[in-house]
Amino acid sequence: MDAIRTSLTWADVEKLTGSLAAHLHDATGIASFDRVVGVARGGLIPAVLLASPMRIDRIETVQMRFYEGRNRFDAPRRVGGPPLAAGPSGDPTRTLVVDEMVDSGGTMRALHEMLPEATLVALVARNAPAPARRAEDLTAFDLGVEGAHVWTAGVLNTDAWILFPWSPPEDHAVAQGRA
Repeated sequence: MDAIRTSLTWADVEKLTGSLAAHLHDATGIASFDRVVGVARGGLIPAVLLASPMRIDRIETVQMRFYEGRNRFDAPRRVGGPPLAAGPSGDPTRTLVVDEMVDSGGTMRALHEMLPEATLVALVARNAPAPARRAEDLTAFDLGVEGAHVWTAGVLNTDAWILFPWSPPEDHAVAQGRA
């Protein structure tokens, strides 16, 4: 993937989710997770795309906001209730938390506090801190908390706004200079 590109295509998303699913399957086994928690809104589509090949039937959501429009909050805000500590098995280690992007790590740190034994993944990291750990074609974005990191399938070294195929039309218009 081109490291300077700021607009991802559906083909990019399919490649990234495929890399994550393959890595998680190889590292943990196909039956390791009993639920996926998608981070609303951007992480919902990747959560669904990961759940299918990994044969995870339970999909839940948590809504976290670090941005409102283009305005960034000082800390992420959870909207609604927190996710349950564990899925159907009662084992908190069998939870997979999925977001579309990790940037500062603030949202994922907050999620790690809520679900400390969950596996955290994101399609991409923007400006991943060095040194990031590598496992095959994935990068571990260090959250700065003992043992906490987010596995990502791509790193975009840019300060530009990242557009995903499901990004709202107003984000695409801003990126193209029409707003």
